[in-house]
Amino acid sequence: MDNITLELAKKAGAYAEELVAREYGMKPFSVAVCDKDGFLVLFQKQDGAKLLTINLAPNKAYTAVRMGVSTTDFLTRLQNENLNIAYFADPQFVAMPGGVPILNEKQQLIGAIGIGGLKEDGEVAAKVAAAVAVL
Repeated sequence: MDNITLELAKKAGAYAEELVAREYGMKPFSVAVCDKDGFLVLFQKQDGAKLLTINLAPNKAYTAVRMGVSTTDFLTRLQNENLNIAYFADPQFVAMPGGVPILNEKQQLIGAIGIGGLKEDGEVAAKVAAAVAVL
């Protein structure tokens, strides 16, 4: 597979919901999945999730796929290199934990997941991205 499918994106979204319910106490959140080019494939906002997650979750996924690294790693780069996010000239870029690239079995980028609304955004996104290979 060289690009994420809607079917796989739906499985990733369902897995994120199950994971949060099981390990994080059913807190409301939003999940977004984009393809390898950064286009949105899936977005789900749970009842009670903060409204700002409507933009943040997709932008976290977009940033992860466009930069090819997690948004946590992107934030670290900005801090280490003393860069302003505006340097990248992309208003959709977000430097907050919660965006993680999704790789196929050949370790090729096929999309990304963005989680918004949880204190553990980055941790949940990493677990879901890792699980996609076996969904």
